[in-house]
Amino acid sequence: MDERPILTVENLSAGFQTDEGFVTAVDGVGFTLPRGGTLGIVGESGCGKSVTAFSIMRLLPSPAGKIVSGRILFDGIDLAKAPEETLRSVRGRRIAMIYQEPMSALNPVQSVGRQLAECMLLHLPLTKKEAWEKGVALLARVGISSPEERMGAYPHQLSGGMRQRAMIAMALSCNPDILIADEPTTALDVTIQAQILELIADLQKETGMALILITHSLGVVAQVCDRVLVMYAGRVAETGSADDIFHHTAHLYTKGLLESIPRLDTPGKEPLPTIPGVVPQLRELPVGARFAQRSPHPKAADYMASEAFHTIRPSLVEVSPGHWVEDCECVRV
Repeated sequence: MDERPILTVENLSAGFQTDEGFVTAVDGVGFTLPRGGTLGIVGESGCGKSVTAFSIMRLLPSPAGKIVSGRILFDGIDLAKAPEETLRSVRGRRIAMIYQEPMSALNPVQSVGRQLAECMLLHLPLTKKEAWEKGVALLARVGISSPEERMGAYPHQLSGGMRQRAMIAMALSCNPDILIADEPTTALDVTIQAQILELIADLQKETGMALILITHSLGVVAQVCDRVLVMYAGRVAETGSADDIFHHTAHLYTKGLLESIPRLDTPGKEPLPTIPGVVPQLRELPVGARFAQRSPHPKAADYMASEAFHTIRPSLVEVSPGHWVEDCECVRV
């Protein structure tokens, strides 16, 4: 794997204009993605994972959503400030995305083949016949049986697993440098989940593309990711190699996520460990360490009563080479 970064995100902040004012959904997020590398972004719902992905693609809903600050450097291009013409040449062609729910991402009144061919005709020097033939080959490559017949099918005529495979084929149709997979196995049964993840990993090895995998499942992350970014309430709580995150956990939120994973040696009928409380609302976010409100640390209550909780944002501190964690005693392991 080439360690040179193909994508560098620096101090990215983004949010949405609401009736109650502007709320920040992603707050100062930064990471690098090497060529051919795999980054897993994990956290509960509402932690800013998908907003980070949509910010990279510059697909935040307009006019409510907007990037407030930061840089998104892709192969020397700052996507945060790039003109729309540049973005159109990058989206789909060089950076592709698999969305959470393919039924809502695919056009219900156009056949799968027409949508697949349209993407290639937009970005590649192909004739309609060549694009159609390549679409058939792509569907076969992602494991869809009778690909010629499926090219003429509409999204509602395919199963959930087949729609997800069709989305993967569409994302890979232009041989992107980066694939962003936003919960690619949502609502699929475990057998199909395993097949989809194996398919993505095999295609990554074949093409050499880099992968950003957004998921709730730390088991999936352990299986396929080189590095992990743990997000909480719009911020980076901890980041490091997969080995760092799983075997040298430094943040209490990460520890809580790991402990909540079902284990084969858990006694029957014993309740699973949980993290008390919920992710705070975007309009109620504190300046200080946001996980302190749910932290089991004995000094958490004192910290939340202090001036520092309301005025000082903790920085990230490097606890070992490449392993960074929020620098606040009350959220550290």
